[in-house]
Amino acid sequence: MAPHLILRVVSKLLIPLIVVFGLYVQFHGDFGPGGGFQAGVIIAVAVILYALIFGMEEARKAVPPRSCASAPRWAC
Repeated sequence: MAPHLILRVVSKLLIPLIVVFGLYVQFHGDFGPGGGFQAGVIIAVAVILYALIFGMEEARKAVPPRSCASAPRWAC
């Protein structure tokens, strides 16, 4: 059995749901609580979970530095 097999399978199921929920919070912000900051935190949690489970190199391939060009240099 591969190490952390259950964590990898569960995270592959959860990460897309987390991102979709973040997008929902982003676009639902006009009609209720939510908006850019909350959605950014939720989507960042998905990226952090991916990095914790699969490693930083895989996370950099999935979210290349070019995609966070507007973020501070220390964030990417």
